[in-house]
Amino acid sequence: MEFHEKSLELNITHELLNLTDTWYWFLTDIPLWRYWRPRYRLPFLKHRKSTSGGFHITAEGKDDPTGNSGGGYDVRIKAGVGGHLLFIQYKKGDLIQISPDPKSEFSKAPHEHFKFKINSTSTNQHFTLRKLANGIGSKKGNAVVYALPLIADMNDLEYNAGKLIRKTKFISILDIDLQALKNNVSFTFGKEHNFRVSTSDMNRCEVNDLYFLFSEKDRSAEIIADIIAISFQKTFYYYISDIEKNYGRYKLFEGYIKEGLEQAFVQYLRYLLHYFEVAPSEIDIPFYREYFDYLLQDEFSGYKNSPRDVEILTSVFNALRIFADFIKTVANLKDSKKLLDEIIPNYQSQFLIPINNEEEIQIRFDEQDLREVIEDVTYLII
Repeated sequence: MEFHEKSLELNITHELLNLTDTWYWFLTDIPLWRYWRPRYRLPFLKHRKSTSGGFHITAEGKDDPTGNSGGGYDVRIKAGVGGHLLFIQYKKGDLIQISPDPKSEFSKAPHEHFKFKINSTSTNQHFTLRKLANGIGSKKGNAVVYALPLIADMNDLEYNAGKLIRKTKFISILDIDLQALKNNVSFTFGKEHNFRVSTSDMNRCEVNDLYFLFSEKDRSAEIIADIIAISFQKTFYYYISDIEKNYGRYKLFEGYIKEGLEQAFVQYLRYLLHYFEVAPSEIDIPFYREYFDYLLQDEFSGYKNSPRDVEILTSVFNALRIFADFIKTVANLKDSKKLLDEIIPNYQSQFLIPINNEEEIQIRFDEQDLREVIEDVTYLII
């Protein structure tokens, strides 16, 4: 089977969206066996429709001789019900095992790396993405990124299915431009440029043919932390608003709400540790030590605890800290009913672009920007 960029896009987007719903899995499974009575049905939280989605940008050409409409492309995004945006340009790389040029960082061993084309002679894609980043992307944290998966072929894709996010480097377009400026170089319109990433160290990167080392941040930790924490907060709101109704209907002991909530959170932390293959001992956040004491340490033996996975998960746990504080607070309440009076913390995104649930978002491009470049960009609504 041929290996296409679309295969990477679909699978990585699926994994990102899957992360948005994971907290809900554990909330709906808090120890229901405790509540069962022969004369009652089991309590049930109706599975809500996910409020996250992945889409392509749709572009509509406009021909306006008066110039009032800009004369270029009117790019529209259906915002749906999500509150945050992330624009992603997925790239498929070529595995290179030799030195590309004596001037290159990869002329030194180890040579093996992936080469991703980030501009070409025909599309000038980087320049189009730069306009997007300088426009709507400037609202927050440069949330227009390249996704660079270190996946060589279909066999590699199938082998890494379920953990593709951990094999993907997310680089902000404006971060690349910023680093180029620091190195007194610039991208050339109508010329091919490449981004190279080492297979053995994802922080070893280079931009060709400008040949400068890219040392700006890998944005993966911020992006994943935002996606998880934003969806965690949404799910929490849903849970709290629905739980009073369910517990009243089934005449259940409300004291179990707090205990169930704590147990669900511990199981959720366990899931994240296993997903990123990181042992609790590698997370240097003392606040979580009490939660980790519930886990069997030997269940994490054999994990590589790669520095990048540890960095991502540390960022995620730090983002969830405000909710962990909240869960501990309600667990210490003497009156269970006061749980419903507690104010759920409000998470502020680090990287994703906050929007106001508009029905439609419009972005203006010039005539020279090709429709195929614009429509090739994927966006997530979280």
